[in-house]
Amino acid sequence: MGAWGVKALESDEGLEVLALVEEIAEGRDRVTADDLVNAARTQGLLGDDPAEDEYLYDITALALAEVLTGDTAQLADPAFAGTAFVPTPEGTDVLITWLTRLRDAGAEREFVELRSSDPRHITHISAALGALRRTQGA
Repeated sequence: MGAWGVKALESDEGLEVLALVEEIAEGRDRVTADDLVNAARTQGLLGDDPAEDEYLYDITALALAEVLTGDTAQLADPAFAGTAFVPTPEGTDVLITWLTRLRDAGAEREFVELRSSDPRHITHISAALGALRRTQGA
């Protein structure tokens, strides 16, 4: 595990997700939340059960939320520039459920255990969760 920032896209695992998103976005005007979630599951980067304690799945859900909500300013030149990421009820709900579990998890969850020393992580998860919820009203 290598992380150099608070965001999921600022980690080695987040870069795997970013590569997948870039692949999906290539040549497309729009990508839906369903597309993102389904592709991540197909590639083994996201499971079906948010209760499962799997660090990679947690990072993937957070990274997808960052992409979907446009929280990517730290990326120098994302190859998906120009592609619109569109929230959908099902895909967005999957990410909201996942981030809610992650935010509310106790110290026994690997993600929390590894990142709890920096309170900015929980703040970031809460902000990403709020941004996802706002997309549902859009």
